[in-house]
Amino acid sequence: MSLDDMPIQPPLRLPEGNAYGERVLAASRSVLETHQGHLDQSYGPDYWQKVDVFLPRVPSAAALPLLVFAHGGSWVGGYKEWMAYMAPAVTAIPAIFVSVSYRLAPQNPYPLPFEDCCDAIHLVYERAESLGGDKSRIYVGGHSAGGHLMSLAAVRGDWQRERNLPADVVKGCLSISGVYDLQTAQLDAAEKAARSNALIGCPADEAPASPVVHVSASSPPFVITVGELDFPPLRQQAREMRDRLEAAGVAVVFQEIAGADHFATSEHCVNADHPWLAAASRFLRAEHAAR
Repeated sequence: MSLDDMPIQPPLRLPEGNAYGERVLAASRSVLETHQGHLDQSYGPDYWQKVDVFLPRVPSAAALPLLVFAHGGSWVGGYKEWMAYMAPAVTAIPAIFVSVSYRLAPQNPYPLPFEDCCDAIHLVYERAESLGGDKSRIYVGGHSAGGHLMSLAAVRGDWQRERNLPADVVKGCLSISGVYDLQTAQLDAAEKAARSNALIGCPADEAPASPVVHVSASSPPFVITVGELDFPPLRQQAREMRDRLEAAGVAVVFQEIAGADHFATSEHCVNADHPWLAAASRFLRAEHAAR
């Protein structure tokens, strides 16, 4: 969509989140206007069920890996256009970068945002070859709420069959400041209620929406990135997710970014010297991530 035609959303609960959205959208503007790709590709009938696909500037003779990435916004806000600023660095790896929008809570509670992410992965799988991609090398990632949704897609094994997808369609997950446990005791009562009611419409412990409870030996490798100054519950959850993956024998890279808060961890993730970009490059350049 044109940045000038984007639907207006209510302000996010945290003022820092609104400022972050303005900054990354400004950084994304030139990318959306000039970078080669296919914008507003629909994976469903709803306005928000779309992806933006960004291709390397120099065509590749070899089929490329694909990174399917979901924006944050506390499940109630955000745009796929926020993440376009990541495209130049990711496509330079080289890889194909896909930014996902999904239906937002509370009007569209869980599992609808999760199912949208799964449907977006399905679209990417079906179109990978026509885009120059390798459908056996699909990776997922996201920031904050998007990190939660894509981590859940990576570890849950009950959505692939109904979409005629391989059980191992997701070869790895690169999550930035994600939410991994909606039931965590680290959240105070008000924060827990706000998150669970916005996303799920019911107490969090009534829905299987926490990635940490679905980790198994068949989960794909993870890169878990969190800021040193991130929200304390998310720092704790990142460590717990790392520990659960390691206990299951799953390869995991854990990164705590010095001096970075929840928003800077995402905003600067594609800087040339950023640990997340280095890890993403290693993941996406691998011929095939073993499960």
